[in-house]
This record gives sequence, structure tokens and C-alpha cells, in this order.
Amino acid sequence: MEVMRSLDDCKAKLWSDYLSLANALTQAAGKTALSLEEAIPALASLREGIYESLNQTLHEYYAVRGLEWLLSARPEFQALEWHWNPRATGTSLEPDIRGVAGTQVIVSAEVTTSPRPSGVIDSRMRATLIKLSQMAGAKYYFVTSPQMAQRANTKLAKAKYRIEVVDLSTFKQIL
Repeated sequence: MEVMRSLDDCKAKLWSDYLSLANALTQAAGKTALSLEEAIPALASLREGIYESLNQTLHEYYAVRGLEWLLSARPEFQALEWHWNPRATGTSLEPDIRGVAGTQVIVSAEVTTSPRPSGVIDSRMRATLIKLSQMAGAKYYFVTSPQMAQRANTKLAKAKYRIEVVDLSTFKQIL
């Protein structure tokens, strides 16, 4: 896990990532395919060029928003040192966000950017909640839609895990 820089540094990096993605999309949109045989390879190239970066940038953005929520909703967490896996590259033993005081884990949080809990997303949610339930500290699951929050809360009620679900789509404050 990496130590989180300041929120301003995180946001500056996200803005740079966005500009890179927007540039790639603009370049791709400027090319006109004259046939289906030209169009499909162009789409494949576009996907290869931006897909992973797009997913990871969204994940990183919502991790930053999750930290903003934690610092706003739980002022007692402001003194913690924050660690994260900004590009969702942590191990199965690490959360997306971790708040520590010395060597003690105070907060463990996971982030999902999926808007709907259907198909494989629903299965991943279950696995993520199981993983999070086994971590130390206060536990938070950040989602980006009311549908995901409702589904996560249903799963948590059945499993009796002590995890707070936070729908970031309703969080408007920017620190």
C-alpha cells in the first residue's frame, strides 16, 4: 500500500489522468472509419488504449471521495495516517483505503465503481464484503449508486457483518 498524499495532490494526479484519457478519446474520435472492417479494429485499439486506465482512474477518484467522506463524517479520523491502493492493485489482504495510528489499523475501506449489482458484479460484491469483514478497524464499503448501496446492505444484513455502506453519489461536500 502507498501512503496517501494530500487530497490536493491526489486530485491533481486525477486531473492529469483525465486529460490523458480525454486526449486519447479525442484522437480516436477524429478518425473516421469508412467500413466495418476499419471500424472494429479502431474500436479494439481504443479499448486497448483506455479501458484499464479508465477503470483505474474511476476507482482512484472514488477512493479519494471515500477519504473525503471519512474525514468529513468522522472528524476523529483526521489525525490518522492514510494508506491506499489507488489503482486497485493491492493484495487480497489489503483494503483499498486504510487509516492507521502508529501500527494499529483504525479504518479499512473498499471501493466499487460499478453502478449496478448485476451478474458478476453481484458476485464480486459478496467476495469484497467477505474480505472486508475480516479486516481490522471500522469497516466501510463505498459505492456509487443507490442500487449498489441497497444490494450491499441486503447482503450485510444477511451475513451480519459490521460494515457501513456509504453511497458516494449522495455526498456533495468537497474538502
